Amino acid sequence: LAAVLSTGSAGVPALFVGLLLLLLALPALALAASGAIVLHRLRRAELGATDLFLESNEGRREAALERPGGFRSGPLRRLAARAMLGHDFLVGDAVEIRSVEEIQATLDEHGCLDGMPFQPEMVRFCGRQGQVFRSIDKIYDYGRTRLMRRLRGCVLISGLRCDGADHAGCEARCYMIWKTEWLRRPGERPAAVGRGASTAPTRVTERAADGVARERFLCQFTELHAASKPMGPREIGKELRPLVAGNVTLRTWVVGLATRHFNSVQQWRGGTGFPALPRVDKESSSLAAEPLVPGDKVVVRPIVEIASTLNDKGKHRGLWFDPDQIKHCGKPRTVLARVDRIIDDAHGQMLTMKTPCILLEGVDYSGEVLNFNAQQDLFFWREAWLEKKS
Repeated sequence: LAAVLSTGSAGVPALFVGLLLLLLALPALALAASGAIVLHRLRRAELGATDLFLESNEGRREAALERPGGFRSGPLRRLAARAMLGHDFLVGDAVEIRSVEEIQATLDEHGCLDGMPFQPEMVRFCGRQGQVFRSIDKIYDYGRTRLMRRLRGCVLISGLRCDGADHAGCEARCYMIWKTEWLRRPGERPAAVGRGASTAPTRVTERAADGVARERFLCQFTELHAASKPMGPREIGKELRPLVAGNVTLRTWVVGLATRHFNSVQQWRGGTGFPALPRVDKESSSLAAEPLVPGDKVVVRPIVEIASTLNDKGKHRGLWFDPDQIKHCGKPRTVLARVDRIIDDAHGQMLTMKTPCILLEGVDYSGEVLNFNAQQDLFFWREAWLEKKS
């Protein structure tokens, strides 16, 4: 109708009505396209295929980036990155971690740069070469506001996760965050070395309101709030920066935005979003939790079986099942580690888990629903959600 009235009729009223119809048609087309993408994702899930978001971003996985001919950024992307990110250390770039002395020269008296701690676990990587895996422009503030916050000048280097050696054996295996000032291009001349602080302390003793002195651990994830800034809810850059940095492909970016648009409309009209936990009879659940050890081959149980183990809050023995984990249901995986103790991001206390959790190799948070967040946290799994392969 918009096309007919705009081109087939004469006069200002017809043109006005045509343009008005066009304004109504465009969001309708966008919603229709979003719905089609969601239906395609649902169909792929029914067939047991890899989730469309993960498949579209396969070229940005660690193994894919390390292969010859893997993704590399061009000059136009670098130009855009300098304007939007403030640096051009982009996904796939080869980098060299500066020496301990160079890094210490950038630290304040607390062993931090812009609030980001330089942890003792990072020292052994100084002087090594690596590859940028992700550029982090934002974080989810677990410990304080539980909102997205802006993070500047930070990247992840492929494979460099914290082993918790200097934090009483914390087993969360978080990706270590590197400030771009701590990196250089291979072959670049070292920076001048001046006086600076040592690495950040790993723990402090604080006196609580009840007068009891308690030990609190400090790490990059407990200090994310101090290292970040508030981010506006309608800030356009939070959607564009991951694309410019190379964290996601254009196809992945479109799939993520379209699905989010679909979910927003569904929430407004009281409909079901994607992905959704199925409604099941929880009384009939009889899943056996088999003891698992690193190296075991497992299959993530179907979402219907996992949903039967969850309470009304979506938890199993206190552990929340994240909807992003649905992407891995029905897929074969390998056990990476058992987790018995982690540092709580909010309070810095070492927590001993009543029921150990399982980490799976290469199974981390995609960041799809949090503005393409790139923290790459490993998911925690219950043994009941995994079926051991014989």
